[in-house]
Amino acid sequence: MASLVRTPMRWATATAVAVLLVAAACGGTTTSSSGTSFKGTRNIGLDIAITGQSALYGHAISQAVKLAAADLNASGGVAGYKMQADILDDGTDVNKAVENTRQLILQDNAAVLIGQVTSAQCQATSPISKQNKIIFMAATCNSYQLTTEPDLINPYYFSVVPNTYMEGTSAGTLVGKLPSVKNIFIVSPNYLFGRSETSAFVAQLKKSAPDDKIVNPQSTWYVPYPTNPRWDSTIAAIQASNPKPDLIYSNIFAADQENFIKQALAVDPNFFQKYPMTTLSSVDDLNALQSSYPLGMHLYMRAPFFSLTNSKLTAYINHYRATYNGEYPSDWAVMDYDAVMTWAKAANAAGSLDSDKVSKQLAGHTFSSLRGYNFTLRTQDHQANVGETVGTTSNASGSKYPFPTLSPVTNLSGNNIIMPLDLVQELQAGQCEQGGKPTTTDFALCPSWKG
Repeated sequence: MASLVRTPMRWATATAVAVLLVAAACGGTTTSSSGTSFKGTRNIGLDIAITGQSALYGHAISQAVKLAAADLNASGGVAGYKMQADILDDGTDVNKAVENTRQLILQDNAAVLIGQVTSAQCQATSPISKQNKIIFMAATCNSYQLTTEPDLINPYYFSVVPNTYMEGTSAGTLVGKLPSVKNIFIVSPNYLFGRSETSAFVAQLKKSAPDDKIVNPQSTWYVPYPTNPRWDSTIAAIQASNPKPDLIYSNIFAADQENFIKQALAVDPNFFQKYPMTTLSSVDDLNALQSSYPLGMHLYMRAPFFSLTNSKLTAYINHYRATYNGEYPSDWAVMDYDAVMTWAKAANAAGSLDSDKVSKQLAGHTFSSLRGYNFTLRTQDHQANVGETVGTTSNASGSKYPFPTLSPVTNLSGNNIIMPLDLVQELQAGQCEQGGKPTTTDFALCPSWKG
């Protein structure tokens, strides 16, 4: 499998391989073991968290990108080139993500970049992609500002993940339909993603259930990110809240979500029966805690394989598990594989790795996905109309999987949750920063508007 993973312990080997990579990329042909002749080798650049807070997700993402590279090479490569997964570890650190992204572009000659885990990282690295005219495929980081805020708009940035507007809208719709919920306690990470998704949740909740109340002051909604691994003060605040919350809304994830759940259950084994939770989650989060993951949690998920059954996904699950010692593919393994394949289809259609030519084959075009539906990358903001899955954790699958699944479950169409174009255009025009009078009801998302 063609890949190059670089962490400090592997640097000497990686450097030797990188020299060979540069030589191959500069000219000459290579031949695969199957007899396919390639023009040379180019990199799929992936800066991701192999260590740190988001390592749980980075593990699956890196495996998916390596698998995609191998599958592309087995089918003839991309625009005549053999592809290699060039993977650098950022430890979920923004500064390291910037350093790695520059290396992937300027030293490693990456043909495409696959986005990082957090929106803070993508906020810092997307401008580097723009400056160097390298396609940036976002499959995990997802703040809607990355495609709508004037100083962040990047013509080479494409999102195949539901953005925070779409997820916040999904969560707000889900909670609005829960008849027993009237009082809600918010806990979210204090950076672009957390603020963005929470704002969208609150805006949708006001429409779906206008009588519902947020019981904790807005000044306490956001916890520092990366968080301290101890959640004692947050757990105590939830228990002391008056009125008592009927539900916790959160979008904490990876190690933060795992620590919060473990520590809350240690304080009170019935914590999540008393305070049910609506939160962003993934197969990785479910699998990390397995039978300890609480039942009755109201989750919104990006691509849970067990709820998106189709023949193409089934084949991928079997392929992934056979390659990676029986592991189940997480949401990230599904979406990042889709991201690489979407870029490859566009590059093959362009007959070139040139980003301007590939971009023309991405914007406005429709692609198949492992998720069982086709999606289109909208011309105006390069956001795909991908769906979201919502449901409640249960043991409905019995012993089929080592973790809870969702029952009941609803797969929401991306067409029903994607940001309306009039709002996209207002945000891209800078009306949020200017504080002008809104012309769309969703302008409550704009924090500068006080009307």
